[in-house]
Amino acid sequence: MTHHRGLLSVIFLLAFVVTGCVDSSGRAITASAQSCMTCHNGSVDNNYGGPGLENPHPFTGASNLLCTTCHGGNPNGTDRASSHVPAPPEIGDRQNWINNDHAYFNRLTLAGPDKFPDYTAANGQTYSALDWLQFVSPADIRVVTQNRSCGQCHANHAQIVSQSPIATEMGIFSGAMFAAGVDNQMGYTGYEDTAADLGIRAVTDQSFDPTTFGSVQNLMEFPVYSRRFNNGPNDIRNNPDFDAAELDDDIDPLTGQAITDSPLAKLYHEQIAYTCGDCHLGSAGANNRYGDYRGSGCSACHMRHSLSGRSTSNDPNLNRMEPYDPDDIDEPELPHVARHLIRTVAKTLSSGEFVQGIDDYACAGCHQGSNRTVMQYWGIRLDQNQDVRRGFQYPSQPGSYRTTSGDTRLFDPNLPIYDQNGVLIRLGNREFNGRNRNQYLLEEDYDDDGRDDTPPDVHYEAGMGCIDCHGSFDLHGGDVTSPSGGKIVSRMEHAVGIRCESCHGGVAAYAQTAQGTAYDNTTQELAVDGEGNTLAHVVLESDGHFYLYSRLTGARHFVPQTLDVTVNTGRTHPFSGAPLYSDKASYAMGRDDGLGTTGIGPIQANNAVPSNFSHTDDLDCASCHASWTNTCMGCHLKGEYSNDFSNITGERIVFEEDEAEFVYQSPVFMALGISPHNEITQVSSNTKMFFQWEDRNNQLSSIFTFSDRKAQGSDPNQTPSLGHNAMMAHSIRGRVTSTMEGPRYCVACHITEAGMQQYGTEYVAFRSAMASGSYDQLDFTELRQHFGQNSGNQMNSPFWVHMVAGLGTGLFLFDGNGGAINPLDQNPNRYGIFADPGIQNVTVAPATAFDPATFMTRIAYNLDSIVLADGTPTSSSNHPLMPGTGPSLRTGTPNPTMAGPLTGTLIDRLTNPDPAIGIHLDSWLDANGNIGGNAGNYVSGP
Repeated sequence: MTHHRGLLSVIFLLAFVVTGCVDSSGRAITASAQSCMTCHNGSVDNNYGGPGLENPHPFTGASNLLCTTCHGGNPNGTDRASSHVPAPPEIGDRQNWINNDHAYFNRLTLAGPDKFPDYTAANGQTYSALDWLQFVSPADIRVVTQNRSCGQCHANHAQIVSQSPIATEMGIFSGAMFAAGVDNQMGYTGYEDTAADLGIRAVTDQSFDPTTFGSVQNLMEFPVYSRRFNNGPNDIRNNPDFDAAELDDDIDPLTGQAITDSPLAKLYHEQIAYTCGDCHLGSAGANNRYGDYRGSGCSACHMRHSLSGRSTSNDPNLNRMEPYDPDDIDEPELPHVARHLIRTVAKTLSSGEFVQGIDDYACAGCHQGSNRTVMQYWGIRLDQNQDVRRGFQYPSQPGSYRTTSGDTRLFDPNLPIYDQNGVLIRLGNREFNGRNRNQYLLEEDYDDDGRDDTPPDVHYEAGMGCIDCHGSFDLHGGDVTSPSGGKIVSRMEHAVGIRCESCHGGVAAYAQTAQGTAYDNTTQELAVDGEGNTLAHVVLESDGHFYLYSRLTGARHFVPQTLDVTVNTGRTHPFSGAPLYSDKASYAMGRDDGLGTTGIGPIQANNAVPSNFSHTDDLDCASCHASWTNTCMGCHLKGEYSNDFSNITGERIVFEEDEAEFVYQSPVFMALGISPHNEITQVSSNTKMFFQWEDRNNQLSSIFTFSDRKAQGSDPNQTPSLGHNAMMAHSIRGRVTSTMEGPRYCVACHITEAGMQQYGTEYVAFRSAMASGSYDQLDFTELRQHFGQNSGNQMNSPFWVHMVAGLGTGLFLFDGNGGAINPLDQNPNRYGIFADPGIQNVTVAPATAFDPATFMTRIAYNLDSIVLADGTPTSSSNHPLMPGTGPSLRTGTPNPTMAGPLTGTLIDRLTNPDPAIGIHLDSWLDANGNIGGNAGNYVSGP
């Protein structure tokens, strides 16, 4: 950031120095109202009756809260200074923020004020830093857990949320430490040694129940080893133990694990804190760019900031030009809430105004990891390196594509952008969450069939929002109506209750229901989630159909039942009158038992499919219905000895992220594995992290990868693939349309007889080369065709099925420095391939560096080959199987109680070229949902 003084400082001082409260004629206001009400609302009574700031809580039972109930402060002040809670000296005023980066960082992010000591202000009164934090961010999680502000009335919410994944960030912190092989810092060994140990702050579950799977009693605060003013043996500052040359001994040569408590483990720890440590409710996050502005605590969701960070309220005391350039906020600017109004679910206020529920933008700021979940839900893919626009998409360019240029969901063409003197310089933001319109892609068509390969989720197309699936239980971290409803859990799946079946039921039964109170306060038959919580917005009505009343918009949506789609019950869509039953859906999801009451099932004339088989026995819905995922191959994280601030405590530190670079991103790859719920699902073969450190002497360390606590992921005895995870892709589709691809049909996961007839010889050679590690025998041009130009397997290729089984494509071979090895990639700026390893800012194209005679000696990783054909994993997963889900689908593997790749038996069924061992379909639905082979004998309708 740059420092701006002069006119900028004068503008802010004029905007915020209030020597008294006056009306529009300049006359002093005499009022019985609190001073905050008179100044910010203009009312002489405590009723929000003035023209200014609106009533934030106009809800029955507490529709006229006093300002000080939430914010604290002095209600009897005579001016700004005597009414407001003065800032701690570590924060100071706006002039201090210009001159003091530490003060501005903590004011902007709210990362560390709870660490500040009590202080005595100029008025002689002593305050705690929590008094000030309540004043500026009354919904902060550190405030409400002290029974202040929201916590006065919603104490149970406050306590449960404070233990939740969204507040503690335990999954990222604890999962990252597991993935590096570092011992659990709390000494926990439960849940296959994946128990959570770290959070943004120390927290204790007062109602800890050890029988609840995944739960732990305590989390410790994520330690900080890089404090700028600490010089102890465990501290990085001026410590020769952390010099680059000293780190090579900190990896166990037999397992590839980082040695616990070693300098390398601590540096990796700091990298995770810096890169990933600000998406939680214990701060306001980075809070510094368009689309990423938010408050802390409850307000992050319930009182969303505007995308630009500018106020749209009627508060007369705010500068509505602030921030001047929302793409890059500059000290001493602050972002602001869009409206001074709490949002929950869609409702009509007492004023008659209809207000939408919490919208997707409240989720988008934090859910910006590699898959960009909200973006995926909207049908937008991140292309961080702009490979598509620059013509370097690997392994193949799409036949056509469209960026998000002009997409008003991300870019406001009418937003005025000012310079630091307040002069208009242009209209329109140029970035959303730090990426430009060429990095966000709206459409991509790799097989050149005129259909978008990255379509939006069908629920988004229907007008639904994130909160229509994820309600109170999922987001708050438990049942807020129960005194013991919240648990500290170890992984996200331990805290999420919603399932596809919660609304849509299954092939054998309609969605489960229970009596409960709907949002209109009537007693109704309501759907329930996977944890037995009633869904107040999903109602089984008198016509026998389920309807969802959107929490976002209030709109009424018909919810089709899987049973009606799979079995010909004769029911019709209540709005259109169209039949619900589909022959193709019945063939894909029904049971092959010859009974009309269970659907058709995937009948094969050659009896390759076992009798009485149904895909729904072992597959989750997303296995087929998730249409795409943004696969990331090769993530380079580099830290450097520098000066910055801790996302955990707000302190000055000597660690800074130097680089966070993706090598490849693509939407066309997919793989199957076993989810924590013990179901076959789509997994993302990502989490491929390479770590490097530049020390205090500007010397570069080696580039490190890590094996997990089970010694998997970077095992030096294999050609490892690092990490992978089951990831619920938010790209659900119902069927192919003329412009958009649909779900994964039969050929995505199964070899067909026709495919083997066409490609069998080449496939056998490919499979043999991959199995033996003879990568020099691969035909990379052939691989580009079978994978890069074949989204969904329109080619009916057995190569594609090999990838889906987790055996890999041969396209993601990497060297020990995390550089790609292939003859296809012509991008001279591809990260990781250095012209001289000692000069790592000069890169060359992988194709340029590719030498057919010697490239085999360079191969260290095969990143998308997550499992061997016998079921031996070459990759790391940090999710244990949930109990009570039946016999493990990973029986026969080295870690049968962990989620992970398919077993050797399943891999053989999918990929073996011998039809006596593998399943070779003679009847199928192709990648476009059309009838293939003999399927016409069993399927006649749509």
